[in-house]
Amino acid sequence: MARRPSTCADGARAEPDPTVEIYLVRHAEARVAEQSRFADEGLTPTGVQQARTLAKALRELNFSCCLSSPLRRALETAQLLLEGRDIPLRLDANLAEGWPGDLVGLSEVEALARYPDDFRLGRTVIARIAATGRTAPGGETRAAFLARAAAAAELVLGELERGDASVLVVAHGGLLNYLLQILLRMSVRDEVPFGFEHCGVVRVLHYREKPGFGPFPMVLFGAP
Repeated sequence: MARRPSTCADGARAEPDPTVEIYLVRHAEARVAEQSRFADEGLTPTGVQQARTLAKALRELNFSCCLSSPLRRALETAQLLLEGRDIPLRLDANLAEGWPGDLVGLSEVEALARYPDDFRLGRTVIARIAATGRTAPGGETRAAFLARAAAAAELVLGELERGDASVLVVAHGGLLNYLLQILLRMSVRDEVPFGFEHCGVVRVLHYREKPGFGPFPMVLFGAP
């Protein structure tokens, strides 16, 4: 993708220094989506195909490493994205989705019947946080979840500091919403500003401009 030169305060055009990108990927479709249950399940056949299709699209990109949530649906996605490539895979608990607490093992119907207040603003982790201040009944507090998202951002940026290649991150819709807001230096809010489909990708450009401004985060939507 061509990068536009920027304009300095004095009107002179400044080309960005060499850049690196952060690729944020939501896991592929998991069996939990088919079963409508709260559990950590592996991928469906459709999810496996989604991951393999994305792997082909990412094949020519140079990644210093892949950071992944340890939850099964994310780990299986990451392994498929890296299949046949010599890219280190690192698991980090800060990239996991918000803990579902007392919802684990329940169907969506059962969860809605038992805990209607948690679902009054929607069924996602972020909606439950907005409704109750927790990821689920018995789950993490908003503060704890945000602290993990901030720690995940530090982890990603730390990887960028260590090398000159892009970083691949595989995680979950709720965690990625907070992580992306933090990376873009937004005021973090619970209303979901970014939607991630299964195997959806967002590229965040991280660069410095001459003569020394930055680094600047820029979000680039669309295909890799």
